[in-house]
Amino acid sequence: MLASSFIGVVAAFLAGLFDPRVLNKAGPDWFWMGGRGDVIRNLYFRPNGRFRRYGLPALVLTLAAGSMAFYWLLQRI
Repeated sequence: MLASSFIGVVAAFLAGLFDPRVLNKAGPDWFWMGGRGDVIRNLYFRPNGRFRRYGLPALVLTLAAGSMAFYWLLQRI
């Protein structure tokens, strides 16, 4: 149940990133450990939830690189 809830939250976050009607792209504050003051959140988003200048490409690149690294690790096992 916990895993499916986590997958649902991440899927909703990713769907909200590309929906032009969603103004707060960072998602709810509880999604981030430090709320609006979270260090990782502030790398990609402004305090109002909009992306920084290169926030979206950086976030997509980070998620893609992390997924590829995870896949590479699983292949080594």
